[in-house]
Amino acid sequence: MPDRVRRLLDYVVDHYVVRDEQRDIDLAAGVREPGEAIEADKRQAAMREGIRADELANPFRLGLVAAYRARLAGEPEVPLDDRRPNEDRIADALIHFLVRFDLATSTTEETEPMKYVYRVAVDWSRLGEVAQRAGIDLDATLRDLAAGSGRR
Repeated sequence: MPDRVRRLLDYVVDHYVVRDEQRDIDLAAGVREPGEAIEADKRQAAMREGIRADELANPFRLGLVAAYRARLAGEPEVPLDDRRPNEDRIADALIHFLVRFDLATSTTEETEPMKYVYRVAVDWSRLGEVAQRAGIDLDATLRDLAAGSGRR
């Protein structure tokens, strides 16, 4: 059985990311485009986003834990510096799966030309509602991970 954070990510992918991609495909489809081609494009989009979720699952988990720890420390945002490859991947994951769907916000600060620190603030209330719909207790999950208990 997949871990709880991965289940949350899969839920976000299925209910937000893929639906958004498929809506864009419908909007971009020409009147004369065959329905089979549109459906094939939608399947490809779903597959592409599933692959992206696989690639970013660990950075997504690390980002949620970092944001949760920041929250516990009274910090509303987690800073992620794109000059550090691991933080860049975390920022990519959080922005792609949360910020795009108003489950978090992000601001940027240029540190040097074309290099940035992203400050991501998770909307814990909204993400908690999404997690609940996915059958996940977000606070308990992140508390376990932040404590390093190994439970997911």
